[in-house]
Amino acid sequence: MQLDTMPYIPYDMYESAQEIVIIMPLWGVKKETLDLKIEDYKLLIKGERVLVELKDNLSSIKEECYRWRLEQRIDLPPQVYFDKIHSRLTPENILEIIIPKALVPEKITVEIEN
Repeated sequence: MQLDTMPYIPYDMYESAQEIVIIMPLWGVKKETLDLKIEDYKLLIKGERVLVELKDNLSSIKEECYRWRLEQRIDLPPQVYFDKIHSRLTPENILEIIIPKALVPEKITVEIEN
């Protein structure tokens, strides 16, 4: 497998009036390898899948599970509280990212100064 191209990490995205929630299964990724950053209105998620230790006498017949580095960029709208984004990794190795939305009023009255 080529190591210079990283696979797409599937994720689900949900939305309410208050927040955006991203659910991303990360089987085989350890918390210590995860790195989340915000760059140019994009959420950048990096991690690494590790291969479990195998016996020395085993040889590969079939390998479909991607290992090594992972990277995913997710576009974010500008109307979120970037400094209040938080995440957690569940015991099932599912990354949950909560992105609070900035409340945009439907109507604002602007006063005119003299």
